Amino acid sequence: MPNSINERIKNRRKELHMSQADLANQVGLKPPAISQYESGARRPSYEALRKLSFALKVSTEYLVSGINTEQTQSPLEHDDRVMLRIVNSLSQQNKEKLVEYATFLATGRKVKIDALFETPSEYAKYYLEEKIEHSLPIDIYRLAKDLGIRIFEDDLDEGEGILIQIDHPIILLDRKIPYETRRKFTLALLIGHYILPWHLKSSYISRKYDKNTKHNEEIKQGKHEETLFGHSTLLTEEVEEMEANQFAFNLLMPAKDLKSDIIDKNDTMEKLKELADKKYNVSLFVLLNRLVDFADEIYSVVQSQDSKIIKSFPGKRSLISFGEIDSRSKAASFFNNPSVKEEIRKGEVPASCWFNDAVENEMVFEQSIFNPKMGRVLTLLTFKK
Repeated sequence: MPNSINERIKNRRKELHMSQADLANQVGLKPPAISQYESGARRPSYEALRKLSFALKVSTEYLVSGINTEQTQSPLEHDDRVMLRIVNSLSQQNKEKLVEYATFLATGRKVKIDALFETPSEYAKYYLEEKIEHSLPIDIYRLAKDLGIRIFEDDLDEGEGILIQIDHPIILLDRKIPYETRRKFTLALLIGHYILPWHLKSSYISRKYDKNTKHNEEIKQGKHEETLFGHSTLLTEEVEEMEANQFAFNLLMPAKDLKSDIIDKNDTMEKLKELADKKYNVSLFVLLNRLVDFADEIYSVVQSQDSKIIKSFPGKRSLISFGEIDSRSKAASFFNNPSVKEEIRKGEVPASCWFNDAVENEMVFEQSIFNPKMGRVLTLLTFKK
């Protein structure tokens, strides 16, 4: 099995007999970007990996970690085969002890492994069913306490949260985090790092601060209240942070509940906001991203500011993910005719407003909500089922 993201992208592209230009065209990038990804000169963000996964017809999880439950894995190296034979000869209890010992060798930290899985989503499902009893909204502070993790608040310069992996683990949260939902998601990310047994660094920083971003630069200039935001997990290029993000998504917003709450219904933005606030206790942006993650053939999400796209969470369609917002969209109307309060605008718009692969006369249902405090528009795009 290819052991790096760049090798998996390159090998899969060749399997599909695609040129770098073909792949770039499908995901809305330029050929040099694909060349840089494949050579390892540049690491793709989680957002870019989602687009690549659809074009390459594999899961995002496969590109991130190499795990593909639908395909037989490539032959292992000799040393790996020997190790696997030894592991297979052990009882389940001794396998767990082996992982605990391997973690101790790598970090000097003593851990207790309750169960072994391959993916972040499997770990999230296990903790939901066995440790939390699937009670929503998830009490993430109670889970941290049950895991023996102590939580402290401090004035942090590095990022919104830090996990320190020692015998008695500590999580530091920046007391300046403005929203409880954001604090909760940061905490879930760091707990993900702690739970995933192959995350072996002595410390992890979640949502590192970059004081040169546009929003944070405007704070310095007095255009916004003192609300500093860390680096978006959607734009991360770190594999382990992507995995921790997957854990948090699956833990806080279980697939079973999403299906019954949203997928089986045609919910409005108003209802989705209510679910985000009351049932899941997460931000609307996080809920919509999880919605795309779970039903990518139906939904796509875009965030925009100053008439420009700043973040996107694409589904299976080729989403326009940079540049100016199309003037025909509902989102554009907020920048042309700003609202002084939170407002939702919705309706059918030409699919070509948002998608590179739109066909003539195709329409998509757009729901856009404006946040006047941040000057941003969050857009949910829905195709008919």
